[in-house]
Amino acid sequence: MTHQHRKFWLTFIMFSIVGVTLYFGGCTHDDQELDEFINGNVTVNQTDLIAKKVTTAPTIDGSIDAVWDDAVALETVTKVPDPTGGRFDGFVGKKYNVTLRSVYDNDYIYFLAEWDDNARDFDRETWYFDPATKLWKQESKYPTFNANGQMTRRPFYEDKFAFLWNVENSVADWDKSTCWTSCHTDLSESDGLARHYTNAPGERIDMWHWKSVRMNEWSQLDDQHQDDVTPNGRHGDPKESGGYSNNKQDLALNGTGDLVTVPKYVIPNREFYYWITQPEIDAGTAKLVTGVSSNGILTYDGGTIDPNTDTDFQRMGATVGSRGIPSIYNTPFVGNRGDIAGKGKYTGSGWVLEIKRKLSTGDTEKVDIDFTSLEDQPFGIGVFDNASVAHAIKPNLILKFE
Repeated sequence: MTHQHRKFWLTFIMFSIVGVTLYFGGCTHDDQELDEFINGNVTVNQTDLIAKKVTTAPTIDGSIDAVWDDAVALETVTKVPDPTGGRFDGFVGKKYNVTLRSVYDNDYIYFLAEWDDNARDFDRETWYFDPATKLWKQESKYPTFNANGQMTRRPFYEDKFAFLWNVENSVADWDKSTCWTSCHTDLSESDGLARHYTNAPGERIDMWHWKSVRMNEWSQLDDQHQDDVTPNGRHGDPKESGGYSNNKQDLALNGTGDLVTVPKYVIPNREFYYWITQPEIDAGTAKLVTGVSSNGILTYDGGTIDPNTDTDFQRMGATVGSRGIPSIYNTPFVGNRGDIAGKGKYTGSGWVLEIKRKLSTGDTEKVDIDFTSLEDQPFGIGVFDNASVAHAIKPNLILKFE
């Protein structure tokens, strides 16, 4: 090789090194961070959820299979805030550790959520009999407090988990505050004290709501959305049929007296059950309640329930009877509202929840997030521990695709 050739190649190599250095030096922090994840140098993160591309999909059954082993874990802590009006009293300050993982393939995205919870809460507004008034009543979904502010009776509700996503980047400042963007407090008591709604027409938030009592039996999440309707911008997505209904009806005492509210369906002799399914109604396993007497005896096709002698239907003080009647009957959603599959299992110390949804649902109502661009998606999560509205939150998380 001539001197001129050697000089040429040395110059070429030197400029090449400088060029590569400048190229990588010009990468964003996110690019560098994602590169570390892709190369397996990071196994746990606190803000970014890295969706790993896979060829084998997880089974959505609430059991953690091997496909999740190589997914990067996002570990975070959710905390219950203190909105005005005492809306979250009894829950404020509670914290829950949450671990999230995500994978995706050509058609679907999958999520694995794990969080700690020291009790499985299924006893949602259960029907019981009050022997003092001779009336059927439902447990309250809100805690009860004495004059000193001490809780005297726990709420009767269910465990839940939620994701919030920005639909078509429609929500202003979503990348800065995510779920706080739609959170409005200082409302009147009649308006709910604190509500979720967006701040302008056309803004849409996709809300995925897993409910342990109402839809987990059907391995579905409740696909909902938020818009600018005030004071309550929360709505279920369009559906063709299905979902959950309140297990209640009004009947006349002794057939001709005052109207009272009682359970609509009951499964005779069943203990510790917390929902009734439509197939159980169709098969006649669940019986329609057709009458109620002034002393609370329920009549159904084929028999009666006398809560005066069967004291398991009674609840006194902190005592919970084994024969309470569920507040819900349900069947799977058909339509947009049912397009998220999900199954949760309680482990004894917390929940494992697996979720599956198409990258694009084909939604024409602009209420579902579309992941097909594989762009970064800021989001927030909520943990509901036996709570109707009070929830521990973690905003400002980001989904990134490998």
